[in-house]
Amino acid sequence: MLRFAIAEDMDAERAQLSAFLKRYLEDHGLEGAILPFSSGEALLEGCPAEPDGIFLDIEMDGMNGMECARRIREFDREVTLIFVTNMVQFALEGYEVNAADFMVKPITYDSFALRMDRLMARLDRRRERFLTVRQGVQTLRINTGEIAYIESLNKKTILHKVSGETVTCAEALYTLEKTLEKGFFRCHNAFLVNLDRIEALGTGEVTIRGERIPISKYRKKEFLAALANHRGRML
Repeated sequence: MLRFAIAEDMDAERAQLSAFLKRYLEDHGLEGAILPFSSGEALLEGCPAEPDGIFLDIEMDGMNGMECARRIREFDREVTLIFVTNMVQFALEGYEVNAADFMVKPITYDSFALRMDRLMARLDRRRERFLTVRQGVQTLRINTGEIAYIESLNKKTILHKVSGETVTCAEALYTLEKTLEKGFFRCHNAFLVNLDRIEALGTGEVTIRGERIPISKYRKKEFLAALANHRGRML
C-alpha cells in the first residue's frame, strides 16, 4: 500500500489536495493511505516511517515547508518531496532538499495528475530497474535506485550506493553510461550521477549523499537541460 502525507495549513487547500490524491489513486486502481497535517510540526511528529511521498506547502505559519523539508532530510534522504506554492521563486531552493517537483497554486486536477504520473514513474524506477555488473568471478544485480553515483578512479569503476556501501566492478564507466541512459547523466569524465539522488546544485558541482561532485564546464549546459527534463519542471 502506498502512503502519502500532506502538510498544508489552509483547511480548504489541504482538503483539496487530499481529494485530488484520493481521486488519482481510485482512477489508477491503487491502494493508498493519505495522512493530512495542518503544520510542518504536526507532520514531523506524526508522519509514518518511509512514506512514498510528502506534499509540503512552502508558506505555512510556524515552521514553513522548506524548513520542514530540511528536517525531513536529516533522517530520510529517500522520500519524494513535492512543494506546493504560489511563489515560483522558491523553486531554486528546492534543489537544497532534493525536491522532486513543484505545484503552483491554484492547482487543477489535471496539473496534479500530471505530477502524480511523474511521482509514480519515479517510484517505479527506484523499485524495478536493475543493473548487472561483474565483480571478479561474481555477477551482481543491483537496483539502480540504490546507486547514488558511479566513479572512475585509478582505472577502477566504483558504484557508490545510497547506503554508503561501494561496489567495484569490471565494467568501464562508458559502458555503464550506455546501459544507464534513463535517469543517469555523466556530468564529468569521472562521474556518472543518478539524477534522482541530487541533493543540491551549485555553480560547478552537485551534492549527492553529502558529497560534492564536479560538473565539467563542457557538459554543464547539457547536464542542466537533462536534469530539468528528468524532473519535469513545468512552473
